[in-house]
Amino acid sequence: MTLTVTRADVAKRAGVSPALVSYVLNGGPRAVSKAARTRIESAIEELGYRPNSIAQALRGASTRTIGLLLPSAVNRFFGELTTAIEKELFDVGHTLAVGVSADDPERESRYIDTFLDRRVDGIMVISSHSRETLARVAHQPTPAIVLDRVARDLSVSSVAVDNRAGVVEAVEHLRSHGHERIACIGGRAMTESAEERVQAWRDTLPLVHRDQEDALLTRGDFTERGGYDATRRLLGGMAETRPSALFVSSDIQAAGALRACADLDIRVPEQLAIVSFDGTLSAAYSVPSITSYRQPTSLIARSAVQGLLDQIATPSTSPTHTLLPGRLIIGSSCGCTPELAAPLPV
Repeated sequence: MTLTVTRADVAKRAGVSPALVSYVLNGGPRAVSKAARTRIESAIEELGYRPNSIAQALRGASTRTIGLLLPSAVNRFFGELTTAIEKELFDVGHTLAVGVSADDPERESRYIDTFLDRRVDGIMVISSHSRETLARVAHQPTPAIVLDRVARDLSVSSVAVDNRAGVVEAVEHLRSHGHERIACIGGRAMTESAEERVQAWRDTLPLVHRDQEDALLTRGDFTERGGYDATRRLLGGMAETRPSALFVSSDIQAAGALRACADLDIRVPEQLAIVSFDGTLSAAYSVPSITSYRQPTSLIARSAVQGLLDQIATPSTSPTHTLLPGRLIIGSSCGCTPELAAPLPV
């Protein structure tokens, strides 16, 4: 059986008091001579000592851990964003604890309680229930920040992409190919990002098509199946009135939409042009490659991490709300030829 190495063991090996070991580990409050510090660091390395972060937290010290609550681990956008956040935190000496909620309020509550019990230094939240979820943090000293799905008038800091600008650019790109009858696969109702994207699509409709809005819009979960079923519902019964183009609210839905088109014998982009939102790396490898508005995951992660660390360092910091631009990544699903398609995003 392996015995746990304690701070006292390190002190004994280095020939110093346990207090000096604490000063080296915590950066003070007293200076430690160079010779003593060298012996302590050597003892830590030789014994494989690891501080107990939970015990440190109970004594009021930082755990250097951030909790991230996200709705899905299989949605490619959330996977890329989580990877970017982990890298940003690791580079500044923090670790990431992740909870996957499946957008279930009960699971979210349990994860938030777990984060608080583990004394994380801060919490990042991606949720369709952000107001209710953050209520559990409201009476705690733990800073929080909301990403992606940002409720209006939220009283905590937030970072998100400019959904409206992205949708407008995506739809205008379809118009540049001559399309006017452009349908929409929206995300689940009452999800902030989904609502913003659907509303932006609505605002781009020409007046002549406004009375056909209900026929041009359907919704689905942000999953491949959600995109597949929504596309079948939208296009399955259409023939003469079928739209010539389709805006899809997420890449993961667009993957399902491509499969639905194949099953319905609809050729993309010859019979139906498709543009999506998220710009995940996998969109470039579909057949055809998907034209999509790319969310700047690295910039979102950097802004969120820096904003949360600023709150941790200065709890009195006022909430900030950051809206970031993305860019349209050109594939061939819209009708652009491979020669004109943009290089794969990196």
